[in-house]
Amino acid sequence: MSDDPTTEPVNDSADTGGTAGSNTTAPSTTTDKAPKWEGDFDPDKAARLVANLREELAGVKSKLKTREDAEKNDLQKATERGESLAHELNELRRKDAARDYGIPASLAKFIIGDSPDEITASAKALADELGAVKPDTDSLPGRPKPRLKPGHGTGDDASGFDPVAVAKAARGY
Repeated sequence: MSDDPTTEPVNDSADTGGTAGSNTTAPSTTTDKAPKWEGDFDPDKAARLVANLREELAGVKSKLKTREDAEKNDLQKATERGESLAHELNELRRKDAARDYGIPASLAKFIIGDSPDEITASAKALADELGAVKPDTDSLPGRPKPRLKPGHGTGDDASGFDPVAVAKAARGY
């Protein structure tokens, strides 16, 4: 470098990675040619400027990549969650169709299809092949059936009444 202080940069922003305020280049133009240097060309100053610009570009690229990855991860998470919910919905539809057509739960895995119509058709075909009987939806299993006869209470069992057994029980036999 020369001893002339006028050739030294006025702003040290080129040393810190920034380019604002640097008087080493002419104002940038939108042409395809590189801007002209003012004054004498200093290779050391140009090398520092290029190195700082490359570091700044690498930092911007890494921030962009980080942001894209974060958005991509959110999108992938949402997609995976949607696929999981769709699979769970189809499993519930298969179990429901198996119950509706009297197919044992262990055979519900043989019901195929992705839409409700396909699942219903598959369940019906499987029930026809198995000879399964569609369960009666009017009566629930385990629910007692009322015996309604006039003159009897709700807890009385008219067919199970034995007067001789009652008399023996009362006398202590």
